[in-house]
Amino acid sequence: MSASLTRYDSRVEAATSLSIAALHAAQDAIGDTAVRLRDAHQRLALAETRTAFELLRLRMVCDRQRRVDDQLLDDIATQLEVLEDITTARDEAEQDLLDLLAEAERQRSTAAVAVAAAPAVVRSR
Repeated sequence: MSASLTRYDSRVEAATSLSIAALHAAQDAIGDTAVRLRDAHQRLALAETRTAFELLRLRMVCDRQRRVDDQLLDDIATQLEVLEDITTARDEAEQDLLDLLAEAERQRSTAAVAVAAAPAVVRSR
């Protein structure tokens, strides 16, 4: 999985401290937050793939060299409805991932502040 799956890959990697490939390959060795991020990332990647596919299908319907008639207009309208439904699902998957990323980033930030605020332990020899 070297190619980018979504535009949020780098944020998911930063939030989980794992590469996308390692995150998707991990089964039980990751925490609950990472599992939720992995699943949301997979849903978004699939939704983006479906959106691209349906957009391509719409282009194919429009590019056919055929007479503009009721059937062509019906085919275009049907494909637009499908594309609308798919993009709605994609947008919901994207928002779910963004919500989880915001939560994970807040947790990381809080943990970093707690570590920075902890008094340094000085050991004498």
